[in-house]
Order: sequence, then structure tokens, then C-alpha cells
Amino acid sequence: MTSRKLILLASSAAAIAWWGPAAADDVADGSAQVEELIVTAQKREQKTLDVPIAITAYSRANLDRLGVQEFEELSLYVPGFEVQNQSPNNPGFVMRGITSDSGEATNEPRVSVFQDGVSISKSRGSYIELFDLERVEIAKGPQSTLYGRGALIGAVNLVQAKADPTGWAASSKVEAGNFGYAMFESMLNMPVSDTFAVRVAGRLKKRDGFVENLLGGKDFNSTNTAAGRVVLNWRPTEKLSADLIYNYERDRPSGTSFKSLTYLPTDPTTGAVIGDLGRNSGAALSASDGFEGGKDLGLDRTVWGVTALVDYTISDSLSLSSITAYREFDSLEVFDADGFSLPLFVFAEDAQGKQTSQELRLNYDGGGKLTAFGGVSYFHEDGFQRVPLQFNEKIFALHSAGVMPKPRGLSLPVINALAPAALKSAHRETSANYGETTAYDVFADATYKLTDKLELTGGVRYTHDDKTSGYGARLENGGSVAGGSTPTLARGLFLQPTKNGLPEYQDLTDEGLTYRVVGRYAASEQLSFYASYARGRRPKILTVAAPAAPGGPVRFNELPAEKVDSYEVGAKSELFERRLSLEGSVYHYSYDNFQTSVLNSAGQIVAANAGEAAATGFEGQLNLRPTSNLEVFGTYAYNHARFGNGIFEGNSFRLSPDHSLSLGARFTAQVPGGALAITPTYTWQSKVFFEANNDIPALQTNDTIQDELQESYGLMNLRVGYTPAQGPWQVEVFATNLLDEEYIKDAGNTGGAFGIPTFIAGEPRYYGVSFSIRY
Repeated sequence: MTSRKLILLASSAAAIAWWGPAAADDVADGSAQVEELIVTAQKREQKTLDVPIAITAYSRANLDRLGVQEFEELSLYVPGFEVQNQSPNNPGFVMRGITSDSGEATNEPRVSVFQDGVSISKSRGSYIELFDLERVEIAKGPQSTLYGRGALIGAVNLVQAKADPTGWAASSKVEAGNFGYAMFESMLNMPVSDTFAVRVAGRLKKRDGFVENLLGGKDFNSTNTAAGRVVLNWRPTEKLSADLIYNYERDRPSGTSFKSLTYLPTDPTTGAVIGDLGRNSGAALSASDGFEGGKDLGLDRTVWGVTALVDYTISDSLSLSSITAYREFDSLEVFDADGFSLPLFVFAEDAQGKQTSQELRLNYDGGGKLTAFGGVSYFHEDGFQRVPLQFNEKIFALHSAGVMPKPRGLSLPVINALAPAALKSAHRETSANYGETTAYDVFADATYKLTDKLELTGGVRYTHDDKTSGYGARLENGGSVAGGSTPTLARGLFLQPTKNGLPEYQDLTDEGLTYRVVGRYAASEQLSFYASYARGRRPKILTVAAPAAPGGPVRFNELPAEKVDSYEVGAKSELFERRLSLEGSVYHYSYDNFQTSVLNSAGQIVAANAGEAAATGFEGQLNLRPTSNLEVFGTYAYNHARFGNGIFEGNSFRLSPDHSLSLGARFTAQVPGGALAITPTYTWQSKVFFEANNDIPALQTNDTIQDELQESYGLMNLRVGYTPAQGPWQVEVFATNLLDEEYIKDAGNTGGAFGIPTFIAGEPRYYGVSFSIRY
């Protein structure tokens, strides 16, 4: 640990001591107690202490105190949960070592993300702004019985704030900071009558890119987001409550900084060096003229959906819940995947998806020994992913032949002089994959109290899937000269076209069971132990790939269902008159037919069966409130996740650190005219690899250096706020990555398939000021 970190931590400890002990009545009035959250992870309201699942939950107030606005920031404070945000269109959700990030329409997610019980798990539409929430619940372990599709290894549920007919409420927040940061969000809750209310909330957020564009234009990795929500609530009787929720978000950030360390950034025309080979320094990237109609690098993504929630009380012990939803996402992202100045190749991804779902659930709670629910659900999804790519055959030929000197490269005039004149400066190929899924589920879950202290829970879910997978590829401007085209046969350079450039389809039917068995022992009202066994399942999929020869058949490959057996024991406690909340769990996972993602020779990310895998780990979290003006919190996760056999035997899972932790404190003091709150936090993770091959040269093509990894690093954040004694406002200054730690969030990427891996820089030091007001 560096001297700067030691000084900051020591200063925090000294400040804690300075504020002194709590008053005698702190516990009596609740001011020195840990916040007690009510969650609905098991489809009924429970204290987190009573839920026999490893669960981390944050209220809206706690999210505000930590400055959490996005999933990537949230994951820093959740043990066993990692989120990588290359762009809002390309996130990676990681739960206990398992990554869910594939953009293919044919793939199934592993980690489910929900908005009020509705799956938004497809990766191109799952990364959304976190604002005006009631709480966030993150449940670890196979949760298919509770959450259904995609919850192979865990689920994240966003519980959004609902309209309230009992009173008016309003709030606004304005923030500004470095890199041109500006954020405005607001909420208004309007009772229309005693039984009907409307709630409107929104957020606008912009920040300039933090990686300099050395060729001019917008800097890379910017933020440009607009998100809004309208919620209607109707409560005509005490037995009926209905919510109608409309969510909308549009993201238009600049391009992602895929930075090459193979070739220096140079002026394409003169060859003059204009940058260095640093992973976090400026990049020289650009889109090619005419590609996708002249689109600039960057993303344009729209996500919207409508959800209807209805709860009806049938009797004192029975209630019926209905969740109806429709959702769409539409995104186009253009990126310079080679990572250096010359237009070797440029890619785009056009992803679209539509989904409709309906769930009906009957809930039983008679106040006795038995609590249960059962129901049925319907899910339909239709989507595609179109991937256009453009190659400069002249640059490609010289790069492949090793003629281009490293790391200087060559200028375009020299390349045009050296390369054969017949090679094309712009050869275009396009592939597209299609996926349609219709699924029917039947599920049930019951908890029975054997004694006042011992209860057993069992749950089962049956799922039937009808899938259609498709693939098509075409040559946009004729055959590739470098690919060996002839007057009678147009060949692609990397993708061979399908017959007449049209897609081909194949059907697949799949069905399976998932289940869980849990025992919980309540030693006291403050101490609980649990043990569980669960079976998780990721459905069969049909992978798709281009024909082996022009006009040939599409290559479909059926991957068997991925299965995981989970064993877990845990303990939860609220001690010392709820001044201390402490919990931990130990788990072991055993996988069969582990589905992973690999890069093929064409730069396509495709699914593959990696065989067996296993993960063993521990997670712990604590929250300590020794005085009314001091709160200390922390998390720690150890996860040893490795492939068991196959070509990746012994390798670490991608994006999966063996160790991660977070530490933080919030202490307050009365100052003239109000109160001062200081919240320092520190998060740390150990080494991570970004591909299942762990960048081992023997498992790659044209890559002999193992540098596509991130060594251990930590981030220090700080927030200092002032709240007046009179007045509903607060002003706060904040800094994230306070020590300006340099790190990367990804490496390898599409360029790795061509022997020129690229690197994506992590965020630098951000700082700013925030003003908020609440009525």
C-alpha cells in the first residue's frame, strides 16, 4: 500500500477517534443502529437476516451516500459481483466468477438483471442508469426457482420507486465536475386523488471522454445519457393495487478507446509519431470513410419498456400477483477494433431485441407454519445482431506478412506504394445472427417451519424452450482480392457469404428442471444459519458460424445445457442491539458443459463448450454503527474459479479476481449551522484475466506476449457533504479514483484475433460538486 493511501486511512481513523463516543440514548432512539432493510428476494417481504440466501441490498439513501449511479459503481460494494462497462452497449456482469456479456442473439444470459421482476438480461439492453430506486437486491447462487431465465448463478433486481397517493414529494440534484461533467436529475410525486398517483423521474448526464483523440474530434469514453421514467399507481380498494411503469433511456457516448500496444499512434499521412504505447494514454482511432453511411465512432442506443404490476388480495392468506411487460432495445455502435491510426479494419454492431413476458403467481401466507408460492410464466424474445466490418486489404497484407515495422508502422502513401495495386482499400463484409425464443415456465416454492427455529424450503421450476437460430453473411462490395476471389467465385476475406447472402435458420427444442433445497436455523432473533443445495441450468443453444466456402451451408452447432450444482452454508447476524450486522457464506460450484466465449479467426466472438469447471469461495460483509455519528462498512470476497478440463484446464475465469474487498466509513459532526458528513471508501481487487485463454501464447494465434491482464489495484473515493440545520438542501464535493490510479478494464478484444490485442483504459480521477434539494 502506498504512503498516500496510508496517510488517507490514518486521517480517517484519527477523524473517527476525534468525533468520540455515542450518547447513552443512541441505541434507544435508533440513531446508532444499522439500517434494517426489507427485501422481496423470496417473493415476500422479509428482513435480510431471515432470507437464507447470500444477498446484498442497498436502499436509495445508501446508494446516494456512496454516489452510486451505475452498475459498475454498485459492483464495487457487493462481494462476489463485478461489472465491466466498456460502453453501455457492451457490459460484462460477473457473479462469483461467471461472466454474462455475450451480445449474440442466439445466446442465453447467466446473470439475470431485473426491473421490478422483469428480465432485462440481454447484455445490449441491460446496462441502465440507477436513479429514483427504492432499493437494489443482488442475490448470489443459482436462483432459477425464484427468478427464472438466466439466473444460472445469480440475479440483480432493481426495485424502482412507485407513485404514492398519500402525499406530494419532489427532489432535484445538480452536479458538475472535471472533464466537462454535468448531471441533472429530478423527481416529482403527484397524488391525483386518494387512490391514484403519478410519479415522474429523470436524469441527464454528460461527461467528455477521458482518453484523448490524437487525430482530433471527440475524445474517447465519454458519457451522454438521457433517462426517464413515468409511474402510475392505482389503489381503488384495499385489496387491489396496480402500477404502470414506463422506462426510457438513450445513450450516445463517443467511441471506446481500443488502444493498440503493437503500433504507435502516428499521423496516417506523414507517419509522424503523435503518441506513445501507454495503455491509458491518447489513442489515434477513426472510422473509415463511407462505412455505415459515414457514421462516426461511438454508440447510439435506445432502450424502453412498459411494465404492469397488479397485486390482488384474495383472502387473508392468498394473493395473486401479475407482471406483464414489453421491452425493446436498439443500438448501433461503431468501433475501431485494430486500435491504431491506420484504417486496417473498422467494425460495427447493430443489435436489436424485442421481448414480451407475462407471469402469474399465487402467494400463500396463512401466518402459520407454511409459506408458499406457485405460478406460470410466458416469455418471448426476438432479436438479431448485425456485424458489418471493413478491411483495407493493403494494410492487412503488409501487416500479415510482417512487412510493417513495429512499433512505428508505415504511412498510407508508403503502404499504397508497397502493396499490390489490385488489393482493395475498402473491402466490406457483413454477418448477422438471429435468435427467437418462446419459453413457458411452471414453478413452485414452499417454506415450512418444522419448529420455531428450524425451517425447510424447497423450490422447483420446469422450463420449456422453443428456439430458432439463424445466420447470414454477405459481401457488400464484391469479393476480396486478398481472400482469393476469382471472376466466377466471390470469396470473403474472413467471412464466406451464405447462399445469395440470405440467412439460414434451424430450430431447437429444450426443456429442463432447476430446483433448490434450503435449511435455515434461527438460533435467536439476532442470529441465523442456513445451508442450501441448488441446481442451476443454462439452456441449450445453437451456435452459428459462416459457411466453410462461399455459398455453402451455415454451420450450426448445438451446445448442451450448462449445469451447475451449488453447495452453500452461511450465517447472518445483527448483534449488540443492532449496532453490528455481520454475515458470511462459503460455497462450492461444480459445472458441466461450461459455455464460454472464444474469438475465432474472423474476429467473431462465438460460444464454445469448455467442459468442466469449478468454483469455491467465501463472501462476507459487515456494517458497524458504534455511535450515532459513525458507520463503518466493508465487504470481502474470495473466489477460486477454474476450468477443470479441456484446452483451458486450470485457467482462471475471465473478469474474475480471486480476491476483492471494499472498506468505507461515514462519519458526521455538528458544525455551525448544520452537519458535516465525510464518506471515504477504498475498493481493491486482485489480478484478472480478460479471456478464458488467460493470454497464454500457446492458446492464441500470432500473440507471444502475456500482457492482456490487469494486476491488482485499488481505488480511493471520497465524499464530503454539508446539510444545514434548517432547509431541505445539501451540498457535497466528491472525488472518485482520488489517487488517479491507472488501470485497464479490458484487453485482447477483437484485435486479439489478428495478433494485435487492444486495451481499454479505466477511468481517471473524477471530481466535482453536487447540490440537491428534497421536499
